[in-house]
Amino acid sequence: MGLCCWYLFSRGSRRKSGIFFNRFRQILSKNFKWQVMKIAIVADKKAGDLSHCLGLRDVLQNYDPKKDVFYLHKDLISFPGFLERSLRLINEKFLLFILRLLNPSVVDYKFDFVICSGTRTAVPAYLLAKASKAKIIYIGSPKLRIIKKFDGVVSENSDVGKVYKVIASELPPTRFKPYENERQPTRQSLVLVGGDGNGYDYSEKDWYRLAFEFKNISSTFINSKRTPKFAWQNLKENSGPEHKHLDTENTDLQLLTKNLDEHSHIFVTADSTTRISEIISRGYFINVIEMKGPIQYEMHHDFMQSLQEKGLLKIMRLDELHLSENKYHGNVKKFVVTERDALKLKLQKLL
Repeated sequence: MGLCCWYLFSRGSRRKSGIFFNRFRQILSKNFKWQVMKIAIVADKKAGDLSHCLGLRDVLQNYDPKKDVFYLHKDLISFPGFLERSLRLINEKFLLFILRLLNPSVVDYKFDFVICSGTRTAVPAYLLAKASKAKIIYIGSPKLRIIKKFDGVVSENSDVGKVYKVIASELPPTRFKPYENERQPTRQSLVLVGGDGNGYDYSEKDWYRLAFEFKNISSTFINSKRTPKFAWQNLKENSGPEHKHLDTENTDLQLLTKNLDEHSHIFVTADSTTRISEIISRGYFINVIEMKGPIQYEMHHDFMQSLQEKGLLKIMRLDELHLSENKYHGNVKKFVVTERDALKLKLQKLL
């Protein structure tokens, strides 16, 4: 006992303990600094791009979703697309100079990190980051030369080019977090319908077929901004006895999350890239409905195929609804949590 006490309080032991506690304080200091980071988002009118930005910020740390979000033409003055492209081709530095004059208040902001998604947001976001001397991240496939100057590009496509600092992620982050605990569903099917886009072009016949196939299935339908009015009206007029319909304009994040958690099976039309990403981000398996084959293949289809190969969704026709899977099918949540942790680690290394 005496020998142990002598060892613990010897000079060498105290020196080692001091080194240990100094290192411990450094770790705490770094973590504390991480917690109080100021993170700005530069967003356009596209809900999908904003969802990715909010999701990435949430991966870094908990943050008020309404705080420090700069919208183009509202909080930051930006040129119309054709004019910006022309000025960018003439001289990129000149474009930044003009934007700086139009947005003098950017020098008043101090951020540690700036996130943007969507081509139109890249230049204004770079201006904001440069004024704050902040790190800047782009989410998606880069199409502008200025993004070469960014500190990183979060993309599921790692082949965008060596000139970009790609931070690979197999699932783009979204505003949805993985669910905490499994719940007993109270309703059967949640059907999120989209519209023409991403290589799909639906006819009236396709929409009538959708209404017919779900007529005898207890379902809640949610439309999107791309859903044709006649198609949405048809779903309501030909609804079954246990059907509910929610307009997307009146369905906020809280209500959408509530419906995702309450239903046992989730269906999404194949054109809806953002919704597919968001629902998987919640940790749920998706049944993706192809009402008809695409008229042309795009990156969206490669993305869906890769998710199907990972066991996160199943692509099916309308006559295959009986093959649909429960939302807890597979290991979707485990995959999402692993991806979020890996992405956070990569961003921490960047910072």
